[in-house]
Amino acid sequence: MRRPAAARGLSLLARQRSAVRRLKRDLFGSDGSLRHPYFRDLRRELSAPFVESSLARVGTACASADIVYVGDFHADPECQRVATDLLEQMARGRGRLVLGVEFVYTRQQEILDRRQDGTLDDATFLRRIHYREEWGYPWTGFRDLLDRARRLGVPAVALDRPPRGGFDGLARRDAHAARRIAAALVGGAKTRMLVLFGESHLARGHIPRLVTRALARRGAARRSVTVFQDPEPVYWSALARAGAAPEAVRLSGGSFAVFHTPPLMRYEGYRQVLDRWRGEAPADEDVDLTPAVHHLIEVLVGWMGIRPERHRVRHRAGWVDDLQDAYPEVFSGADARELLGPVLREHGRSTGEIGEARRRLAEREAHYDARSNTFFLVRYLPGPAAGEAARFLRVALSGRLYRDPETASGDAVERAYGAAYSEALAYLGARLVDPASEIVSGANVAPAAERRRRARWIEAHAAFEASHEHEPPPALTRPLEGARERRRALARELGRRLGALLYGRLLNGRMSRAGLRRLFVRDLDPPRARGEVIRLLRKGRG
Repeated sequence: MRRPAAARGLSLLARQRSAVRRLKRDLFGSDGSLRHPYFRDLRRELSAPFVESSLARVGTACASADIVYVGDFHADPECQRVATDLLEQMARGRGRLVLGVEFVYTRQQEILDRRQDGTLDDATFLRRIHYREEWGYPWTGFRDLLDRARRLGVPAVALDRPPRGGFDGLARRDAHAARRIAAALVGGAKTRMLVLFGESHLARGHIPRLVTRALARRGAARRSVTVFQDPEPVYWSALARAGAAPEAVRLSGGSFAVFHTPPLMRYEGYRQVLDRWRGEAPADEDVDLTPAVHHLIEVLVGWMGIRPERHRVRHRAGWVDDLQDAYPEVFSGADARELLGPVLREHGRSTGEIGEARRRLAEREAHYDARSNTFFLVRYLPGPAAGEAARFLRVALSGRLYRDPETASGDAVERAYGAAYSEALAYLGARLVDPASEIVSGANVAPAAERRRRARWIEAHAAFEASHEHEPPPALTRPLEGARERRRALARELGRRLGALLYGRLLNGRMSRAGLRRLFVRDLDPPRARGEVIRLLRKGRG
């Protein structure tokens, strides 16, 4: 008996969560440290019911609060950007505003003051507080927060004390921070405060409760709001409920959660920090993203029931290899931009093809080239990167490594449908890894008139799919025989539609693991691409 659609959707979500758990296990091991009693309050708070909210409502709540606690995932600069934006909003309100930060020890307050008044430059400031040794997370987000505070005339207060490592010092660190926050709030004129601290410290039973008690001992009370960022329990619950994470939710205790970074991207950022701490990546160089790409590939083949160390693939010259040994070369960061042209040129790409590849890389920050079997990744965005990983798997599993994935046909229409098929699998791969991702084909920067022409073509193609006609009419094929740019654009739009239908079939339990695998291994050499794409589109409508 077929399971209900809700159950099938939850099964799909469970697979997506398992990909995140695998990466976390690789990073943190299996020692169960996150099950320590200290984290119990946070787990309880983030497991409570929630209602969808908005960033505007979060901003309004923060503007009217006396204390705003902002949860920080230190390896993600986007978390510090959110705090920076909230500080700007709070600065428009009444009274004196203070910024409290975790990443500086209280004993270093004078050094922080000198940085904020311009006496110390950043290089000297970081050396003086032993930033790399004592904190070590990317400086950019914290720098921008301090810069904004300086511009707004908001004093910064150092809240932490050593030691930071281990569980034994957590309670003492919380108590110390609470005393500092309370002192800042009642030290003079009516003061409000934004506190940026690790999210586990901001569960109700930790710093917020200790601040309330410290204020009560001084005969004072203050209204507080807590803003968590990308909490996993809420993220997965929101996906199960609506298929996408909202921009913000309100938790039952009055706290908020905002969403901007999917879990895979969050923990990949942390992996890069660990690489730097271990000395595997120089401080002034981009981190190698090869492990991130290979992890995405293995997540996707896991969906298909393939073991990459055992699955054999055939190269164009006839020899066979394990799939794992055929993984692409990966160039990351600045190398991705600088080496794309030379690598593609070495493998016979034309000037036009290289230009198109540069545009795709600029749009998506990820690009896979089949002829060189090379992956270019400017930065790690799970959706686009997974889409390009799916392109690699398409050529590897179908025996087209070191060849172009599209059909080698003189028929431009057949090539367009082959390109649409590749785009569909890229879209599908992106959604399987990051269900909230819609970023596969890049930004649409075409003129409005051209976008309208494409939309009319897609509508006409949908009408053809609903008909009993075997071949698309000339009104559909003529644009595919014209300029390459329009043909590629129409193929992307058609592929996106097909990818969404395929993802829906998988989500609804109408496609098996074997069926998914067949999509990637299917031979679409001429004249098969057109017929297969049309068949799948019509099947998806049923």
